[in-house]
Order: sequence, then structure tokens, then C-alpha cells
Amino acid sequence: MHGLRGGTGVSTLLAGLADALHALQQRVLVVDMSPDNLLGLHFNLPFVEPTGWARALVEGGDWRDAAFAVEDGLTVVPYGRLDLDGISSVEQELAACPDLWRQRIDALSAGVDWLLFDLPSHLPAHAASILRHARCDIGLQVVNVDSGCHALLQRPELRDRAQDWLLVNRYDPGRQLQRDLMQLWLHQFDALLVPQPVHEDGSVPEALASKLPIRRHAPASLAAADLDSLAVWCLTRSNPGPDEVGR
Repeated sequence: MHGLRGGTGVSTLLAGLADALHALQQRVLVVDMSPDNLLGLHFNLPFVEPTGWARALVEGGDWRDAAFAVEDGLTVVPYGRLDLDGISSVEQELAACPDLWRQRIDALSAGVDWLLFDLPSHLPAHAASILRHARCDIGLQVVNVDSGCHALLQRPELRDRAQDWLLVNRYDPGRQLQRDLMQLWLHQFDALLVPQPVHEDGSVPEALASKLPIRRHAPASLAAADLDSLAVWCLTRSNPGPDEVGR
């Protein structure tokens, strides 16, 4: 999962989707590919925790030692805390060895049902190591229904892969501009839009403040219901019917 631009809410959505898939009895491993290192906060990891797969790469350690078991069948791997030089070093390493994560995924795939990646929008080798060089079955590009994302969607070179799905986040149908843009997008990107948008919900920032995924913090919230539906959609996409093969 990656954002069309920064700030679209990728980490929050990924944490919520991982939790929703886990609630459906799926074994889930989530990996933070962003140097912001915020994904673990949704699973009650301390922000000062330094360990992570990227830090292990820089220091020559085993990245698997950075995995934290949230509970049985749900594991999170943070990015780790690095300075700018360390982040640049990881970007260069992934550019030089783009198959690094594909090899890791191949080794992990037998033990989990879902591998979810929180990808940054500003480090091309980080994103490409998953989107282009790994076996990414469902690519989700997160967009907000605003003028900025609409303008960027008109520039096809900003889309990493033509087959990525567009996942709308923070949709507020009470706002005229958002309704108008959604109608336009339905016309322009109908075949690419995930049919379940995630609506604007005040419980979402409260969930992060509580260091919990949204469905654990506010299970009756609209956003939690949206993410439950998104998880079911992902399961359907991973096991498509005869009429759905190829999309």
C-alpha cells in the first residue's frame, strides 16, 4: 500500500486492514517500509524502540529479530530508527539489490497468509522493491478526495503501476467538492477504484492516540466497518471467481 502523495493515511489504513484480516482468521505480517517508522505505533510499540529491518540492514543484523508479535497470527516489522545518512544507505542498498525483499517474501510466504507493506511516497527504491520487483498481488494506491490528489491523478507518470487499485481514504460525502470529485473519478477511473472507500471518521486519530488499530479502538465506527469490508474485498481479490480473473 502506498500513497499518491504523502499524508494520505497509508499507515493508518494498513494497520486497520491488517487487524481486519487477522479478525478473519488470516495470518498477517505487516512491514513498515517508511523511515517515518510510525506503523508500529498502531500496535502499541514505543516510538523510541530503535530496532527494525532497515536498521538491521545498516548494522548487519538479522532483520527477523526486529519482528514483534502483536498476538498469535499478527506480526509487525518496524522500519527502525535511522538518521538521514542511514536512510540514504538503505535506499542505495535497495537500488543496488532490488530483489532483496522478493527473496525474503519467498522465504516467508509459506508461514503467513498476507504480507502487507507500508510504502513511502518519496523513496523510489524502497517502493520499487515491492511494487516492481516482488510478487505484489494487490497494489493499493491511497488517495484523498481533494484537489491535490485529483491534479496528481491527471499525471500518469506518478502512478507506479497501471494495475494498482485506487483506494479512497477520508471520504466525506457531506462535502459537495468530494461528491463531485468522486463522481468524476467513477467516470474516469471506474475500473481502478476499490469499491469500498474509507470514510472520514473522527475515531481514526483517536485510535492512533490510543496506539490501537481503529477496529480495536472503536469497533462500531464507520471507518472500522469500511476496513472490515475492505478486508473481505481483499480476500475476494486473492481468490477471484471466474468472472474476476485478470483484474
